[in-house]
Amino acid sequence: MEREHEVLSETGTNCNIASVSETMSDINQTKLDTLEKKAVHLRLVLEKDFKAADLKWSLFVAAAFSFRYESCLRPFPPAFMKSGIKDMDELLSVITDVPALDLVLQQLDNLEALPNISDIIDLLFYVLVRLKEPTLKTVPTDVHEQILAMANTMTTPSKPQHIFQVISSNKSTVELKWKELSKNHNVFYAYHGNRLENFYTILNFGLQQHLNKNTSLGNGVYLSPELSATIPHSHGGFGWGASCIGGHLSCVALCEVVDAPEGINYQKPVSNEGDGLYKDGKTDHMRVNGETQVTQYIVTNCDLVRIRYLLVYAKQPASLRFHARNSNRNGRFRGFRHWLARHKLLSILLGYGLLLATIGFANNQPIQYYYKILFKKIDMALASTRV
Repeated sequence: MEREHEVLSETGTNCNIASVSETMSDINQTKLDTLEKKAVHLRLVLEKDFKAADLKWSLFVAAAFSFRYESCLRPFPPAFMKSGIKDMDELLSVITDVPALDLVLQQLDNLEALPNISDIIDLLFYVLVRLKEPTLKTVPTDVHEQILAMANTMTTPSKPQHIFQVISSNKSTVELKWKELSKNHNVFYAYHGNRLENFYTILNFGLQQHLNKNTSLGNGVYLSPELSATIPHSHGGFGWGASCIGGHLSCVALCEVVDAPEGINYQKPVSNEGDGLYKDGKTDHMRVNGETQVTQYIVTNCDLVRIRYLLVYAKQPASLRFHARNSNRNGRFRGFRHWLARHKLLSILLGYGLLLATIGFANNQPIQYYYKILFKKIDMALASTRV
């Protein structure tokens, strides 16, 4: 009986082990199925509009690496919240591991290797797929002129390298609220400049007063029909180093504004003799060549503003700079100058060392003696040549 009991016990234990292993395999299979589904969605987003996905990810990276991430990085990826605390070290570690998005596309084809990059897939899925509202759409270059003309600017605007349309679905809460507010009101377009790291939050929550500097003109969202007046406020910053658009970006938002007088302050320009601008006591406009133009709007009700387009100014990607440098006749000199620009600290140390060496040689008596002998020999050689 005891032997039989032992056999039954061993059999029961084996059954438990088998059931546990089956449960674990089911969990792993479920995770793999989830990863495969996320990979499919990621592929669709990247293939639909690669540049738009690249920009969206770059804005997220810029916010994550900002020292003001508490206000810039909203919404925050919930997978990196540990007991109510943001695990920034883990988040930045995963961001650093993300390769260029074209390489991500290649890795998504290898289903067996998906578990090895599960953290990367989860984060990209959250930023590019889960946060689907609003979506970005690349605007063709031949339409840029029409987009820039919407704000009725009086000066020639500085053309951006890229323009992206910001789209919300017709049934979204934001779109329905906008239609209600704009009913029985005219709308107009104006530019808004802000720091690069703020645009991740701006895209997801709209323009907000706390992301703008408070000035003597009052609190609110500052806009202007003049792109040239907005660009200085669009402080550039480093986005994502592997971006196909560029590692250093600057963004300007082209906004649609509900013309509701109770929510907008129209600001006069500061007069400046000789520049063609002067105050008109009856209006809050600027006169340029006989035409009137408002120079600045301060919107105190943020619901009256929505972003319609993002203008992106980007430095040339590294690969293109390398190609252009090789095709230049002075490529070697430009390459050396580029090396000095990338290694500023080392360049300063080398220059400082060279300066100390020069001072040391100048005050060294033996060196001065050899210099005199060398100069005498040169003079003798020149004299013999003349004879």
